[in-house]
Amino acid sequence: MAVRTVRKSMAAAGLTALVAVAPLLVATDAHALGNNRVVSRSCGTNYVGSGFNGSQNWAQTKKVSGDCAGRLSAALIRSDGYWTTRVYGSSTSAYASYNSSYKARNGLHWGCDNCNVTYS
Repeated sequence: MAVRTVRKSMAAAGLTALVAVAPLLVATDAHALGNNRVVSRSCGTNYVGSGFNGSQNWAQTKKVSGDCAGRLSAALIRSDGYWTTRVYGSSTSAYASYNSSYKARNGLHWGCDNCNVTYS
C-alpha cells in the first residue's frame, strides 16, 4: 500500500513540475520573430532583430564586431513556411522586409556569405 502512495506522490510532483516549467519554455523560445539580441558566431558578433508592425515584416542584421569583411544578409520565413529572397547588404548592415497582413515566423540573419544562419 505504501508503494502505491509513493508512486502517486511522485506522479503528482512530476506533473506539478511540468506545469511550472512549460510556460518558461514557451517564453524563452530563441527562434521567434522579434527575439532581438546580440549573437556571437565564428564570423563575428552581430545584432539580429526582426518584427511585425501590422502590415510589414522586417529582419535586420547589424555588425557589432569581428573581422569578417564580407557582406551581411537577411531574409524572413513567411507565415506559410516559404523564405523570402535573401537580401545582401553591406559589411555593416542588411535589411529585408515584405508587406503582409500575416506575421512572419522568423527573421534569418547571416554575418557573412558563408556564416551559419541565425534565427530571430
